[in-house]
Amino acid sequence: MIIDTHSHIGNDFYCGNIKIQDYIQFCKKNKIDIGFLMPTPWPQYKDNNQYVTSLIWEHDNYIKKNYYSLINGNKVSIESNPYKNVNYNCFDEINKNHCSDIQLYFVPLIHGVLDNANYLEKMLGELNPKAVKMHGFGSGFSPTEIKSDIVEILKYYDIPIILHTSVYNYDYGYGADTKYWRNECHPYKWIEFLLKNNLKGVLNHGACLHNETIDLVNKSEKIMVALGPDLDISKDFFKVDIPKETYLKIEYLKYLKQKLVSTKILFDIDYNWNVDENNNIDNNSIQRVSETWSENELDNILYNNALEFFKLSHNEVKAKILKNTKN
Repeated sequence: MIIDTHSHIGNDFYCGNIKIQDYIQFCKKNKIDIGFLMPTPWPQYKDNNQYVTSLIWEHDNYIKKNYYSLINGNKVSIESNPYKNVNYNCFDEINKNHCSDIQLYFVPLIHGVLDNANYLEKMLGELNPKAVKMHGFGSGFSPTEIKSDIVEILKYYDIPIILHTSVYNYDYGYGADTKYWRNECHPYKWIEFLLKNNLKGVLNHGACLHNETIDLVNKSEKIMVALGPDLDISKDFFKVDIPKETYLKIEYLKYLKQKLVSTKILFDIDYNWNVDENNNIDNNSIQRVSETWSENELDNILYNNALEFFKLSHNEVKAKILKNTKN
């Protein structure tokens, strides 16, 4: 049994179109049984022959945020619920592409500042997702800006938040804006937010290997760390909070094995950001994970942890295991 707890489908303003059928074929090839699918970080969709980018954002002197939609390339100010259409479209797309071999779960993308509490509560009640996704860097908000009514709704539903984490430690490479806003979504800031509000959460991208954050994860019953995309992170020292010279001497997965107990790790692909140096889809993540952890640890990482943390149906998973055994 293999559960991918974080991947994307749909059109993206920066990264192109990720087709659900391509993801399903990827899962079949890699023997993935269950996939959590969510919109891309900068989602686009078509509405009445118009191409809409749900949200782009700018800032004035790192203080005031300006949020826009793009409609056929033209800026239109937006005040609430930027991802509403994308979420319902994505939900319908997943249901329309039902696959008997793979169970697909929809994870809505939510905005911590712009989402209206009534919309969020209604959507969660209607769609009953196993988790929600926040991408602070892509959406233009930091943990400290998230509205209290959104926090209360997530607490009421007891629903995990899958969180993009990012860091930037250098004075070269990307510009000052990227450095600043990436660090606004540092994993330590996210874990402080989760602990302060007693929320369940997943720190994606290995929590950027930040030691203090990982120590807190090991002590918390409500917070997990997801691995992917492991190949991409292993080759990019900009994405971890470890000195470059140190990181070049260690291996990403082995470092996580040393630091995190296996019951705190979730497997994820982060499709289709799981690419190699030639931008080809990487199909070897499961093999690398299998070579790093023991068999009992793998049971936790590949499915047991996700089963318990996201409250997946035991009967559903047992049926999958029985089917796979017969095959």
